[in-house]
Amino acid sequence: MKIIVGISGASSVHLGIRVANKILAAGHEVCAIISDGARVTFESEKAWEYLGNSRIPNENFLQIEEFLDEKIDIQSNMSGAAASGSSGYEAMIIAPCSSNTLAKVAAGICDNLLLRAAAVMLKEQRKLIIAPREMPFSPLSIKHMSELSGLGVMFAPPMIAHYSKPLSLNDAENFIIGKWLDCLNIKNNLFKRWKI
Repeated sequence: MKIIVGISGASSVHLGIRVANKILAAGHEVCAIISDGARVTFESEKAWEYLGNSRIPNENFLQIEEFLDEKIDIQSNMSGAAASGSSGYEAMIIAPCSSNTLAKVAAGICDNLLLRAAAVMLKEQRKLIIAPREMPFSPLSIKHMSELSGLGVMFAPPMIAHYSKPLSLNDAENFIIGKWLDCLNIKNNLFKRWKI
């Protein structure tokens, strides 16, 4: 399967990096689109610390690309393959998704490649999963999610469940990533599944 992972500027950009790497490791082709906001958040949150990297950055911050597997196709300009339905991408997840990106997807604004790729998923009626990272949701965000849900978009906010018995932040994040992979129909054993 060919999958696009859009990483917007919401908090927890490292989750987008982790899910992209897991999708690739499961044997799928991955295109990553990293917004300018994601780069800012990556630096401000020192996201490399959540990715298990012990390197201390010098005067230049570590780059987000350094944490994506080298086999992942990183696209950024509007002429990238993800901007066209003929490129054959079958699904897209925006993780995390900022409220700004959510609003623009709902309004059909396509002023960067991430938004254009989302618009392509909608027009081609392909799977689009959005992981809004906001709490609480504003009434406008809820309205946008409702409208997009009516168009077939799936919403999967990064929420944990204690039935998976997380004992660490990594366990809690594995639950979130595992659920996102489930949404993409990618088998995984990242978390303990519910059973009575």
